[in-house]
This record gives sequence, structure tokens and C-alpha cells, in this order.
Amino acid sequence: MAFVARSRKGARTRRNPGPSRIRSIDQSYATVLKIPTGICTSRPLPVVMMPELEEVPRLRKALGLTQTALARLSNVSQSTIVKIEKKQMNPSYDVVRRVMTSLQAELKRQEKKALVEQIQTRKVQYIEAKLPLATAVDEMRHWKFSQMPVMHNGHPVGSISDKVINNLILSGKDPKDLARIRVDEVMEPAFPQVDAKAPVELAASLLRHYNAVLVTAKGDVTGIVTKSDLMKLL
Repeated sequence: MAFVARSRKGARTRRNPGPSRIRSIDQSYATVLKIPTGICTSRPLPVVMMPELEEVPRLRKALGLTQTALARLSNVSQSTIVKIEKKQMNPSYDVVRRVMTSLQAELKRQEKKALVEQIQTRKVQYIEAKLPLATAVDEMRHWKFSQMPVMHNGHPVGSISDKVINNLILSGKDPKDLARIRVDEVMEPAFPQVDAKAPVELAASLLRHYNAVLVTAKGDVTGIVTKSDLMKLL
């Protein structure tokens, strides 16, 4: 109900907005800013369109963030992120703003990183799994590679390296018998795979344990990264 406040001089009066006026303010900004119904503002807020909350889990996963990591970046509790993604709460505008701002900042940070597709060797030389080991050795000599991926029907199934071949020779087996062994009988596990849009840091960490990393796009092998490719960053 409106009231009249008189000053000591009794000359001026001030009326507060009635309930209907407050409701209209609440409803208009709740629609634009996604503020839960019932939260009032003492002054007009800037008109800012926030993304839908349904985008939070999709953006978070696309950026490779865990719920814990997003909570830490947004300065909210992990349970808040969980409830938002499960649609178990109607968060305040401040919480939504912090979460979305953190996601946007992480996106910009990752965009500045070098991607695997920028340093990969696009033409992938490989060995067919059913070839004799002698043919594989000739291929490795021809391309001057110390390791190569092994493929079958266009899919990586293993890897072969000069270390594997040397160990077979040093085992004392007859070289003629070794020459007839098929590659898939002695090959090692396939090289790990990363997406073409993955950051270079991911490929570099894998190269600490593997001789090469295969690059894929939509499930197809599109390139390969070795330690020498990392020098392209310089």
C-alpha cells in the first residue's frame, strides 16, 4: 500500500511504487536476465541476454572441464554446478553470470592455444598389417622412419619400430624366418589418438610415453605427430 512520508518542514512528500509496479519490474527483468521470479531490484538493470542454462553441461564438456573445475573457476560450490546441470535449482542471476563468464573466459584461453592440426604431418605413411616383416623393413628404410603405424582396412591396429625389429634379430632367430613373419604377428599396440582440435599440450604429454600420436577427425586418421613436429612451434 502506498504511503506518504512528510519532511520536518512538511512541504514535500514521496510515494513508493505500489505492489503492481514492483511485479512489473520483476517480471520484465526476470524474463530478460533469467532472474528467478520474486527477486526485486531497486534500480533498472542492464538488458543482457544470458545463454540458456541447458548450454552449461555442453559447453563445460566441450572445453574439457570437470564440474569441480568449473565450480572453482566460477567461485561457486560443486553441488551448485551439479544442480544446475540436472535442473534441480533455479539459480540467481549472479550465479548464472559467474558460471557463463567463466565458460567464456576458458573458451578464449583455449582459443589462444596451438592446436594439434597446426603442427601435424598430414600425409600418414603406414605399414599394412598383413605384409611380411621384410617388406616392412624396406618401407621403413625407404621413408627413413624409425617407427610407423600399422593399419588394416584403413584403421590403426598397431605399430612397428626399429626397436621391435632389432629385438627380434637379437633373439637369435633365423633372419630368413623373421623375414617371412607377418607384421601383425610382432607389432606393438597402436599409437594413441587425439582429435585434430585438441591442444598441442595433450599430444606433447602423450609423446613422453609413445613414439607418435595419430590425429583423427570424425573417426578418420588425418595426420600424425612425432617429437620432431613439436619443433614447428618455434
